[in-house]
Amino acid sequence: MKMKEIVITPYGGLANRMRALNAAIEYAKAEGARLQAVWFCNSELNAPYDALFTPPVEANCAENEIVTIRNGSFFDRFLYRSPRRHTLWLPYLIAPLLFDTRIYSQEFKRLREQGLLESVIKKGKRVLIESCYEFGDYYAALSRNFVPVPDILDAVNEYVEKHFTGHTVGIHIRRTDNWLSIEKSPLSLFIDAMHREIAACDDTNFYVATDDEATKEELKNIFGERVLTQKTDCSRDSISGMKDAVKEMWLLSRTSRIYGCFYSSYSVIASKLTNIPLQILQIDD
Repeated sequence: MKMKEIVITPYGGLANRMRALNAAIEYAKAEGARLQAVWFCNSELNAPYDALFTPPVEANCAENEIVTIRNGSFFDRFLYRSPRRHTLWLPYLIAPLLFDTRIYSQEFKRLREQGLLESVIKKGKRVLIESCYEFGDYYAALSRNFVPVPDILDAVNEYVEKHFTGHTVGIHIRRTDNWLSIEKSPLSLFIDAMHREIAACDDTNFYVATDDEATKEELKNIFGERVLTQKTDCSRDSISGMKDAVKEMWLLSRTSRIYGCFYSSYSVIASKLTNIPLQILQIDD
C-alpha cells in the first residue's frame, strides 16, 4: 500500500513556522505518513532552515525517512504556495495535478476553528498544507523537533552558564513591528511584574529579549545589573538576525518563567520548549 504523503509550507515568523511544522511532523509520525516541509525565505523570515536548525532526527529511522525539510526554490512557490498575485495564480492549475487535498491558509484556519481539520487531512492521499498555525496537542515534542545548529546552541549554553541563576526570569517585549503588543502590553506592566519578582526573591535577575534598544536601556536604568541583555540583530531579512532570534528564544526558554506580551507567539513557543510558566501581560479591556 502506498504511503500517505503530506507537504507543508509553514509561513510567517519564527514561532509561527515552528508551531505549524512541529504539529505536522508529529501528525505524520502518528499517521504513518511521509512528510515533506518546504521552507521559504522571505521578508517574514529570510534565513534557510538549515542555517537555524538541525534535522529532526527522531522523526526518521534507518529504514524509512519519514520527514524531510528543504529550502524552497523560486519555482516551488508555484507548486506549494496558495494561488495569489505573486504566484501568478498558477497553483490553481498545477496543485490539483499533484494533490487530491489542498488546504491553504484561510481554509486551514476555518477547518481548525470548526474542529474538522484532522479529519480532512486524514481522508487525503496526497495532502498540501499551507499554515502558520498548530493543530493537535503536540507541544511536548517541540524541543525534540527543533534543535538549533551547534554555534547557536553553544552560545546559549555558554551564556546561561555564565549569567543565569535559579531565579532568572524571562522578559519578552515586542515593540517595533507589532502595534497590538505596544498598545495592549505597555512597559509599565513589565516594570510592575519585575518589582513583584524582586519583592518575592531578592536574588532575582531578568533576561530581557526585545526588538527595541530603548526599552533595554530604560529597564537597565531602573533595575541596574539585574537586567541581562545582549546586542542583537533584530532584522528578519538577514541570516544573522534570524540566528539571533533563535538564540533569544532558547535563552528565554532556559529561564524560570516568562512574562510575555499580547499577540506574540514568540513568548508562547519559548515557554513550550521547556514547559515553563508563561504570563502574558496585557491591559484588560
